[in-house]
Amino acid sequence: MTDRPEACVLIHGAHHGSWVWDPLLAHLRLPTLAVDLPGRGAHPADLRSLTLDDYAVAVAADIHTAGLARVMLVGHSLAGSVAYTVAARNPSVVAHLVGVAAVFPSPGHSAIDLWPAGLRWLPRTGLVLRPGGRRAPLRLSTRNARRRLTNDLDDERARWLLANLGPEAVGLMTSPVPRTRLAADLQRTYVLCSNDRALPSERQRRHARTLGARIVQIDTGHDPMVSAPRLLADVLNGLLPSS
Repeated sequence: MTDRPEACVLIHGAHHGSWVWDPLLAHLRLPTLAVDLPGRGAHPADLRSLTLDDYAVAVAADIHTAGLARVMLVGHSLAGSVAYTVAARNPSVVAHLVGVAAVFPSPGHSAIDLWPAGLRWLPRTGLVLRPGGRRAPLRLSTRNARRRLTNDLDDERARWLLANLGPEAVGLMTSPVPRTRLAADLQRTYVLCSNDRALPSERQRRHARTLGARIVQIDTGHDPMVSAPRLLADVLNGLLPSS
C-alpha cells in the first residue's frame, strides 16, 4: 500500500459548507474533493436527527463514489471528530489525517465532553432549555460569528463568510467519536492557527496531543482557507511525500 495519497478530501466545520474551501482549491497540488456534510449543499437532511455517525458515513460514501482509494483527509474545526471517525473506520483509505484548528475528543467522548468535568452540565442544560429543545439546530449569531471567525478577514471576505454560515446539528457536538483507535502507522498533522479566537492556541495544542499529531503553526484566525488560502495550501502541499 502506498503512503502517497491520490487526492485531498476536505471536510468543513460546523455552520460551514464545502463552499468555505473554494478560495483554497486552485492552490492545492492534489486533486481535491470538498464534501458537504449532511444538512446542507449536496446533502440536504433534517439537522434535528443527524449524528456524528451520519456525517462520517456520508463522507466515506462521497470518497467511495469518487473512486478514491487513498486520500489525505483534512478536517476543520468540529469536523475533527468526523475526520477521526472516517479514518478509524477506513484505515486502508486514509493515508494522512490533518486537523485544521480542529477538535479531537478522546475516543469514546464527544465534543461537549471537552468542557471541564464540573461544568459539563452547563451546555447540556442549555441544549434542553433553549427554544425548540435539545434537537433544535444550533445557530451562530452574526455578532458571535463576526467576533470569533472574522478577526483576520477583510470586509469583503468577512461579508462572504457571514452570509453563507448556516445552522448545525446538535449531534455533531453530542455524539461520541468511536473507541476504535487510529492505525498506528497513520500520518497525523495538526495545523495550529495562532490567531484563532474560536479555539485558542492552548486548546488546539491539547487536541493535537490527543490526536498524536505533529504541529504546524500558522498565524491566522479560525478559517485560514478563507483568510490565507495560499499559506494553508503550502502547508498541505508540503505534507505530500516526494515522488
